[in-house]
Amino acid sequence: KKAIIDPSLFKYKVQPIKKHLYEPVIVKASQLSRRKHLFSRDRLKLFLKQHCEPHDGVIKAKATSIEKYHLAEQNFSYFFPDEPPTFIFSPASRRRGRPPKRASASLEDSITPKQNTPGNKSKVSRERARFQKQKE
Repeated sequence: KKAIIDPSLFKYKVQPIKKHLYEPVIVKASQLSRRKHLFSRDRLKLFLKQHCEPHDGVIKAKATSIEKYHLAEQNFSYFFPDEPPTFIFSPASRRRGRPPKRASASLEDSITPKQNTPGNKSKVSRERARFQKQKE
C-alpha cells in the first residue's frame, strides 16, 4: 500500500473564469479557501438531485452529468492521489423499532379515539380483555 500523501504538499492549477483576461495560475494548498456559507446542506441536496440518481440502492451519477463533465474519461486517480478505498460489504440490517400495526380488527374498530388516551389506558385494556372473552 502507498503511504498517504500530505495534502499541504499539493499544488493546484487555477483556471480563470474569464480566460481572455487572465492566465492560469499554480497555487499552494494553503492559498486556497472557500467562503463561509458557500457549501451547505441545502446546496448538497440540490447537487445530488441534479446530478445523481439511485440505482439498486446505490447513488450513481446521471448519464447527462457524466457526458457534460467528461467523467467517463477520468478515473479515481485523476481526482484523488491515494488508492481507492475498499468498502466492507455489510448486509442490510433488520429494521428496529416498533412493529407494524396489525390490520384493523373488530377490537380496534370499536374503540373510539376519545377513549384511547393515556389517562384511559386501563379502561381501554379492560375493554380489550372483555372483547377477547366475547370472541372465545
